[in-house]
Amino acid sequence: MARGSVAAAADSSPSRGRGLRSAPQRFLEIWIEAAVGFLFCVILPIPLYATGRPFEHEMAGTEFTIIATAVAYSVVWYCGRRLDAFPRGSLRGNMGYVAPVAILTYGLIAALLLLVRADYSRVQFIGSGILTLFWMASVTHLRARFLVRTYAVMPRSTIHEMPELATCRWLDFDDVRARGLRVDAIVADLSAELGPGRLSALADAAIAGVPVLDRRYIVETLTGRTPLGGLTPNEFGALLPSRQYLLVRRGIELLFTILLLPLLLPLLLGVAAVVRFDSPGPVFFMQTRIGRRGQPFRMVKFRTMFHGAGGPSFTTTVDPRITRVGHFLRRCRLDELPQLVNVLRGDMSWVGPRPEAESLERGYVREIEYFALRSIVRPGVTGWAQINQGYAHDHDEMRSKLEYDLYYLKHCSLWLDLMIVLRTFAVVFRGTGAR
Repeated sequence: MARGSVAAAADSSPSRGRGLRSAPQRFLEIWIEAAVGFLFCVILPIPLYATGRPFEHEMAGTEFTIIATAVAYSVVWYCGRRLDAFPRGSLRGNMGYVAPVAILTYGLIAALLLLVRADYSRVQFIGSGILTLFWMASVTHLRARFLVRTYAVMPRSTIHEMPELATCRWLDFDDVRARGLRVDAIVADLSAELGPGRLSALADAAIAGVPVLDRRYIVETLTGRTPLGGLTPNEFGALLPSRQYLLVRRGIELLFTILLLPLLLPLLLGVAAVVRFDSPGPVFFMQTRIGRRGQPFRMVKFRTMFHGAGGPSFTTTVDPRITRVGHFLRRCRLDELPQLVNVLRGDMSWVGPRPEAESLERGYVREIEYFALRSIVRPGVTGWAQINQGYAHDHDEMRSKLEYDLYYLKHCSLWLDLMIVLRTFAVVFRGTGAR
């Protein structure tokens, strides 16, 4: 029988749709990973330091150690899973946020134990932290290397548009049905004209327990970008972050900025002195940028170019206008530190879309559809687009960067902001994406 006849027959036969089989439930992997990790990081080391049978009599050092390591591991694992929900580039990026979370968690619990003067095994507590990092790094590496998810794609013509990832396998929906393969989900372009036969097949698959996902959703989940193609006005409501969260975040960032001022002031004074003596001109560079709801504001940075240098508003790859010190400040992002003034004034947040120069913003809004949506929230010193793509100027790059910004607007939360802050430290350490 011809291939087209097989596909037609499959479309016309509801029973064939019910023949689709779901892969084993993936959520079991999460709990198995958590349980095995708990045994490895908390339970198995107990015989090495326990005296007698734990919890047999009154609370002592052994019991406090077990409780402390159990709580610390649970917190780190939970935070790791929540942060792991967002796309990441590599194992290095994953450990870039897991390690700070683990250090902070174990450090806070150790401080609490010290405050209440509880006796516990410091060697085992620190050892548990090391084991937790080792376990999460190993699991992440194994998952990224060996866990391949299989998706049935409909229609076939969209397979080439799916992200090329080692952990994903994209198969034609008709082939999967004909061969009776197990799949993790069906990915369908619901904005396309699928036809009544295919819609009934999707319904039958959903009844059989196979997840049915919109192509835009899965692309967004895997890439961290909200595709501009097919974006409709009905989705604009999803781009509005929670007002309550934005209000709480504003209070938190003000508090932390004020608390960090005593630590940042010596660094600011030192950088200011270096900039002043490196080349003649003012220490600070101020430029009109576009902020929330399209309102202009004066953004302040350390000057990294020769005073009076003309040229375009954007920076080129090899820009002769940048001073010797300016190259270092840009690579380490130290030129952005004075923007804490803009954060305190309410012009900016620490996390958000990058504020564009007024002249560039007008051009981007005019030529790139939906670009003005970035101004829904305050611009940020760092952001999802900055850490994933880096510097951008031409229209193709800006369209890609806009997709990252729209993803941030749709998923704006404490966890995503925390992910961005932690990954920003890794970007600063490597000095990538700067101009």
